[in-house]
Amino acid sequence: MQPIQRRRFLALTVISAGGLFGTVACSSDASPALSELDATSVFPQSIASGDPRPTSVVLWARAVDQRRPATDDLTLTLELAEDAEFTKIVSLDGAASRELTAAASADHCVKTRVEGLAPGTFYYYRFTYSGAGGKATSRIARTKTAPSEDADVPVRFAVVSCQDYAGKYYHAYRHLAAQDIDVIIHLGDYIYETTADPSFQVNSPDRLVTFSAPSEALNLGSTDAPYQAAQSLGNYRDLYRLYRSDPALQAAHELFPMIATQDDHEFSDDCHGDVATYTDGLQDETEEPRRLAADQAWFEYMPVDYAAPPTQTLDGSKAFPDQLTYYRSFTFGQHFELVLTDLRRYRPDHLVPEDAFPGSVFLTEPELQSLYGSVSATAVPYVDIDSYQGGAYRDALTAGADTLGIRASAVQGLLSVPFINDSLTTLALKTPAPIDDTLTSLKRGFAYHQLLKSQEFSRVGSRYLVALEPFNALADAKFKASNGASEQLMGADQRAWFLETMKASTRTFKIWGSEVAFMPRHLDLRQLTFVPEQLQIELTVSAEDWDGFPNERAALLAELAPLGNVVILAGDLHCFFAGTPYQPADQKQRLVEFVTGSLTSTTWQDGINSLAKTNTSLPPSAAFLAASIGDLLADTTARPNPHLAYQNLAENGYAIFEANGGKLAASLFSVPSKTIATAPEALSGDVVSLFKRQDFEVRAGAPDLYRINKGAAERWDIDSMSWVAS
Repeated sequence: MQPIQRRRFLALTVISAGGLFGTVACSSDASPALSELDATSVFPQSIASGDPRPTSVVLWARAVDQRRPATDDLTLTLELAEDAEFTKIVSLDGAASRELTAAASADHCVKTRVEGLAPGTFYYYRFTYSGAGGKATSRIARTKTAPSEDADVPVRFAVVSCQDYAGKYYHAYRHLAAQDIDVIIHLGDYIYETTADPSFQVNSPDRLVTFSAPSEALNLGSTDAPYQAAQSLGNYRDLYRLYRSDPALQAAHELFPMIATQDDHEFSDDCHGDVATYTDGLQDETEEPRRLAADQAWFEYMPVDYAAPPTQTLDGSKAFPDQLTYYRSFTFGQHFELVLTDLRRYRPDHLVPEDAFPGSVFLTEPELQSLYGSVSATAVPYVDIDSYQGGAYRDALTAGADTLGIRASAVQGLLSVPFINDSLTTLALKTPAPIDDTLTSLKRGFAYHQLLKSQEFSRVGSRYLVALEPFNALADAKFKASNGASEQLMGADQRAWFLETMKASTRTFKIWGSEVAFMPRHLDLRQLTFVPEQLQIELTVSAEDWDGFPNERAALLAELAPLGNVVILAGDLHCFFAGTPYQPADQKQRLVEFVTGSLTSTTWQDGINSLAKTNTSLPPSAAFLAASIGDLLADTTARPNPHLAYQNLAENGYAIFEANGGKLAASLFSVPSKTIATAPEALSGDVVSLFKRQDFEVRAGAPDLYRINKGAAERWDIDSMSWVAS
């Protein structure tokens, strides 16, 4: 990619709005009229607005003139009005319009912050391009400023996330366009960096994702199922151009301002910092140039503002992650403050290394004694395979490494006795004999295979489907040794800002916009005798989000619960959840959380089914467990998730909320995934009729979740794991 210039590559021009010009008449000595160009071709991504505040908003456009060299900057004219007919023109720095430059260095994107606006007011805007061969005017778009901080008014907002383009259609945006809302909050995965990853994407000719310079992209997948991932700045720009060419997405941007943050796919799936995870530890995937390219494209195409600290514009003179800061907060009247975080660029690596050797011991008996004062009954015996029995077991496993599917070089140090014995069985060796695992002389500890990690270079047992007891021990040890740094997803500076902002807020509802889910999603399989013994455990479905960082989650919960009226809104999981995550030792320390479904991306249920069917490290019973995962999550006997009040794992959609002085109302709109894969012209009915709705509310003053059922409110009761009459 080309290096980012030391000067910021996309200037955020600030314009001050003034009074009305009224109806603008044509001048008698105006220049001869230019021929009209095709506006769709000149503005192929239409126009958009974002980051509304009481007196300002950011307006965005991208222009293309195919008749001019791609290196030419283009001049656009912005007009703003109080009406869609543009009879009430708003002055911009004392003029009826303002010229702006769509720079070639920014892919001809332009954005400007208009200040001096009236709070809580609709405005209309349009951009005009005039070139030597003619002119074109964009469609007219609408935006709205936030209400003043002292305004006692309700605020309605939509929450969306995860909008894959490959083989999917934006029916949710078509449904959303008919809603009466003030702003859209996008929690990330605005684009997906891959073209057709067979694990979750569809290679559809009607919604095909390709790169204009495929030689610049990463080649992934197998010979039978190859696909690519964006790597260069041009690759990432291709994705934004394609996604924003969709008419339903354009309509949403034209109707409502958007506040957006990134999750992982704006850069790379399951990323941490500037590190990708495609090879599960087989290669070093630290990719700072690629991350810089991803950030630049996002900054160019999203109508994001950088009005005040801690946010900042992208600074090409700084290295990742300091070149861009986009966590920020927004106040909407007396009753709603949005605190939007960035949980990807500062976070540490996943706690379980994807390349960990399954047989290696990660917590020894002395370490467990030091950590807990005792050794768990589930700990396994281990030996130093380099010296035990003169290295005979090391030599046997090393010689059979190819058959075992392991690296010979990894057979070293402290290894689990069960792992060694299982390897001997696989190799059908009689000599050396299996080690007697009942010997009291053997020390006991936790090994990686106890996490369900049966293979090297695997996401199973590291990022997904991880056994809880050994994982929590590993997390506790790392948290203690690092003074908490091992789980600090926000980084130190953002964490301090986040807590300070939440604690200082005087709004009725303090909303944390979190890219990833906060609440636990555990399974308890200990009583399922039909599954293999290795699966008769407690496990977490994902250690990639907050379930993978339990100590920091508990620490944040302890800080947030006493504040009152804190609600978490999350995305990422491709399903709907609602519940009241709490401290196990004190139910009063709890919050309310809503996880919104994906707009289009493969649903959680379908993703879990695919993982269970295609991953060879899992037993055949895993497919049955995957199909039953909803029942297992909500099991009232095992009680793995007493906080989990609602789930919809198999549908797409979005959510709408309304905050006022008495409550936060929530409506979850869902649609079958097969509908999302159906083109608009092939739908069996109008888009509104295809969505179903589930309503909830959170009442000011209590961390309880209420479901609206046939007009009556029912409260979620943690003890009985049921809805009770309020």
